[in-house]
Amino acid sequence: MCVSNWFLHIYIYSFIPLLYAQAKQFGCGAELVGWAIVAFAIGMILPGPFGAHLMECRSRKEVFLKSLLVLGFLPTLGYVWANEGYQLVLLHALQGVAFGVAQTALGTTLVNDVLASKQRNKGDVIYAWVGRFGIPLGPVVGMLLTYFFSLQQAYWWSLTACFMAFLLVGQTQVPLKAPVKVPLLTFDRFFIPKTLPLSLTLFIAPWMIGRALGLQLSLWFYLVVFAGFLFLFIARWLAHVFSSSQWVPALGYILLLSAIVVYCFSDTLITAFMVGLGASLIASTHLKVWVTSADHCQRGTAQNTYMLSWRIAFSLGFLYSVYAPSHAYVLDLTILLICALAYYLNPSRYAVKSE
Repeated sequence: MCVSNWFLHIYIYSFIPLLYAQAKQFGCGAELVGWAIVAFAIGMILPGPFGAHLMECRSRKEVFLKSLLVLGFLPTLGYVWANEGYQLVLLHALQGVAFGVAQTALGTTLVNDVLASKQRNKGDVIYAWVGRFGIPLGPVVGMLLTYFFSLQQAYWWSLTACFMAFLLVGQTQVPLKAPVKVPLLTFDRFFIPKTLPLSLTLFIAPWMIGRALGLQLSLWFYLVVFAGFLFLFIARWLAHVFSSSQWVPALGYILLLSAIVVYCFSDTLITAFMVGLGASLIASTHLKVWVTSADHCQRGTAQNTYMLSWRIAFSLGFLYSVYAPSHAYVLDLTILLICALAYYLNPSRYAVKSE
């Protein structure tokens, strides 16, 4: 399930270079890609209120596999035959809807279905970590595809990651669940309103990742961002460093502040590492608080709330990058200070319950 989530994120984020290349072919600017990314986030939100009804009235595995067909094969046909810029926005919005359904089925349901109750908190956190690894690797894959293949061929080759996600879940044995009658519209498996403060203090982490991807930086920059993600994962899970939840986000804010200041002078790879490590420090703590503080039956809803919060902030950061001058960082600093201030006003909120 975790590896499937990794492939899904690689697949989705690999579209960023492909969309840039196709928008250029159409004679459109980077703004078109920015709005396509925003449309994807809106698409993710749309099926959310129906998620619990869909998961309880249908086979969850079947819902996931069918959503991948809509996420992968159908839009690829559209991208290959598209000849207008607005079509790219609509197709990416459709992918957002399918990705939202896929994440509801996989992240909020199937992952917990195959784990024992005592393993679910840790399983949910690792699931999100592995998916996060795909965020900087996706653009790397997209860049390589556009370098070695024509644009149409690149779209078809990108389906490999989607197919791997399909294959991995397809061969996984999932316990059968009896249908349960739930309302058509509900916040269950969609969003936990009381965690909005967490969404606020998380905001700067995906915002900065969106800013980095929207600036169309080098392949090496994104690989070093991934190195920052990986370094923290190894330190957290193998060396048990950064386990004190209340000071970890503070270090993350400091690193992102340092990255913004350094990037004002040069887009060095040190900046990339600070962005990757700082964003991961903030995101990993927030995710753990979301999962461990949720009620027993709300782990999946917490996971989806985190995912939506991440994607919304990411898309807004990306959109700002395509409109703002390359070294306009006043808004970045303002958002960072607001997030840090909100965190310091109530740090006890970020105390993690024992797993």
